[in-house]
Amino acid sequence: MKHLFTLFFTLTGIMTSLYTQSILNPCGTSPEKSAWLSRYQQNPEAFPKNTDSLLFVSLSVHLTADNSGVGYFPTNSVLDALCRLNADFLPANIQFYVPSGQFLYHPNAAWDNHASVLDGADMMFSNNVPNSLNTYIVTTAAGNCGYNLPYAGIALAKSCSGPASHTWAHEVGHALSLPHPFLGWEGGVSHDNSVPHDFSTPAPPFVTYNYTYFQDTLIIDTLIIDTAMVELVERSNCVIAGDGFCDTGADYLASRWSCNSNGLSPQSQTDPNGVSFRSDGTLIMSYANDACQTRFSEEQIMAMRAFLLDQRAHWVNQALTPLPVSTTPAVLRSPILGSESPFNNTVLAWSAVDNATQYLVQVSRLANFGVTEEYITTDTLLQLNSLLNNRTYHWRVKAF
Repeated sequence: MKHLFTLFFTLTGIMTSLYTQSILNPCGTSPEKSAWLSRYQQNPEAFPKNTDSLLFVSLSVHLTADNSGVGYFPTNSVLDALCRLNADFLPANIQFYVPSGQFLYHPNAAWDNHASVLDGADMMFSNNVPNSLNTYIVTTAAGNCGYNLPYAGIALAKSCSGPASHTWAHEVGHALSLPHPFLGWEGGVSHDNSVPHDFSTPAPPFVTYNYTYFQDTLIIDTLIIDTAMVELVERSNCVIAGDGFCDTGADYLASRWSCNSNGLSPQSQTDPNGVSFRSDGTLIMSYANDACQTRFSEEQIMAMRAFLLDQRAHWVNQALTPLPVSTTPAVLRSPILGSESPFNNTVLAWSAVDNATQYLVQVSRLANFGVTEEYITTDTLLQLNSLLNNRTYHWRVKAF
């Protein structure tokens, strides 16, 4: 049983987190199409996808805090974020699970607030669990809401990991081969944003982008620039331009934006043929706000499944047959509301929930659970010996 003392987010905390997200770079992942994806898009039919099977992917969740262990992302928040991730991937028939049933805790301030993706790579190389997709939930993810290092793992900022955030799904999309739909525009017309672009005028046929720090080995002293063909609205070049998927429309917007009531960008853009269009904000791989994002396209889904089976089969457990946890909540049996209990030997008891393997128990002096002690247990009983005498406490249980 793990005993943690954490800050449980109140509504005010969540609102602050959403505001923080707006001033971070949405994603620090490489603006690059992998060699595997280029090969796949030339002949998708050659790759197995097992579309009728539910693919269970092993996920290792690492939580960081300062050197004294203060500041871990609350367990309840991790569970909410994991539920959001699985909801986003359910249409793809892909689900993520934690094989050990335990999150991994790292009290290391340098990792919790790392300034560069190279520092993040050091964190990942030091702690990664083999045969698993490794995700690190940190305070500062090199100035980004999140990023994926294809040779190491995913980092997510705590402030961008709320229950309504799609950042985790976005970065997992990268880990499963997907680029941004606006591939090539991350640095504007030129790789370093040195050439401003007027979106009311036709885009150039090609743009350049920088992917120096995201190769299979760390390259520190070499600038790597590549060229991308700009996608046309009528999609005649959709296989070789942009992200290479023909069911994701043209998109040149490489900064955070809010969609209109139709799920489209307020910014009108103009393709190289002079055709005006607006970007699709429903795509999770876009830079639209979380409230706009709802889906992966069908071609994106097929590519992710093919990548898992062809390149990351060691992450997939095809023998797993988990049962869903009952939606009926645990019944709190004792102590009941308003009752008294000995402060040095209080036993919390609740009913078992069908198919649950663990329970998160939160105990707080505050009715809103603003400051909370958290316990994870496999039992339906929990003994507490550290309560203050003549004080009122509140408790609640979540099955998972």
